[in-house]
Amino acid sequence: MSMFYRGRSMLLACLPMLAFAQNVPDLRINGSDTVEPIVEAAAGQFKKSKSSVSIVLDAKGTSTGFAALCDNKTDIAMASRAVTGKEMQLCKSRGVTFVEIPVAWDAVVLIANRNDGWLRDVSLNDLRLIWGTESTGKKLTWNQVRSGYPATPITLFGLDQKSGTFDFFSATVSGTAKMMRADYQETGEHAVVVDRVSKTPGSLGYVSLASYADQTGKVAALALDEGSGPVLPSIQTVVNGQYAKMSRLLFIYVNKSSYDTRPVVREFASFLVEGASRFATYARFVPLMAANYQEQALRLKRGDVGSLYTK
Repeated sequence: MSMFYRGRSMLLACLPMLAFAQNVPDLRINGSDTVEPIVEAAAGQFKKSKSSVSIVLDAKGTSTGFAALCDNKTDIAMASRAVTGKEMQLCKSRGVTFVEIPVAWDAVVLIANRNDGWLRDVSLNDLRLIWGTESTGKKLTWNQVRSGYPATPITLFGLDQKSGTFDFFSATVSGTAKMMRADYQETGEHAVVVDRVSKTPGSLGYVSLASYADQTGKVAALALDEGSGPVLPSIQTVVNGQYAKMSRLLFIYVNKSSYDTRPVVREFASFLVEGASRFATYARFVPLMAANYQEQALRLKRGDVGSLYTK
């Protein structure tokens, strides 16, 4: 049995008795369950040579990770979107600084029930109709989206508002994060979205590329038409920019005080960044270029605080 469990708070194996009793881990990591598999892979390798180090990894959403970071209650925040200006101001008001590190490319994948063979692609305009705030309370059917589709009711599944994937998806569809219809069936875990879509004809959901890759036999990925024809999500179409609107960077945010004052945080953060290409590939994400990781390692070592992606 694996020593790791995704989508929930977990203690990595072999915790020292004192740390366990006092609930004071050597390393605290909170945030995105999308990014969790990358950090999880790094933690597993790190503990092979640092077996006495206790690590708590709590993946309950990007927003939760940033809240813990600004409260100075985590050493590393995992995020499937960049920090917001509001979150930056909150951290600043509490004297918390951080180093922002992109670790991989990901994509949001639209998924459908495998028995709905007629549903092969959607456009951005389709998504705006289906997921837009003006559709809240409306019981849409697929023939209202496209005339050639059957009159099958549309059932929607997605991530909750603590999720960075929700923030990214809603911003891509509507232009503003969190601006999306409120009456879909939400959950905190990508795997639950996959499971519910697999059991519900006519349904539509969205998950990360890696989450879909883990469950390709259960659901179908839809091609997305951004204006130049439908494009299926894949590592290749993310890398070449064909699947552009739903592609995104994944991040870790390293607490600067933790990094400066606690060697174990410094060692693990450096270990993760230096091996990020390997860990991202293992977790089925798209690694950055080698030069990007070299630059991120330098930024971490220099202690370059703030965000390059949010002003």
